[in-house]
Amino acid sequence: MRIVSLLLILMLSLLASPQTAQKLGYQTDYQKAVAIAKKEQKPIMLLVVTSYCPWCRKFERKTLASETIATTVRSKFVPVIVDRNKDAENFPKKFQTPRIPTVFFVDPNDDMEFWETIGYVKKSEFADALKEAESLYKKRKK
Repeated sequence: MRIVSLLLILMLSLLASPQTAQKLGYQTDYQKAVAIAKKEQKPIMLLVVTSYCPWCRKFERKTLASETIATTVRSKFVPVIVDRNKDAENFPKKFQTPRIPTVFFVDPNDDMEFWETIGYVKKSEFADALKEAESLYKKRKK
């Protein structure tokens, strides 16, 4: 029974980036996201995960899928989700972190990170992080 449970958990944990990206409306192509962000004059929210990370799945399910968080993210940022192991060649090496999940807030004009969160973050804390990231981005634009 334990083996069956472990296999089930492992299989569920493999349902990562593509499904999450589609469900939440996130980009999976970093360069495409940069182009969109420049056009829309929004910062990029780059979420770095792995397929085997249970904290990544919890962050996706409990925080990012929350309607209030999802609405804020879609309206204020260009969200991108990448798998650190599978998509390593498709996003800048400077964002390939050993800590997952990590959310980088990136200015698309100079490709520089200006804020980040590390690990699982609860909805209320992530809402505050989104406000801080938005504020910092506005200050950078002045």
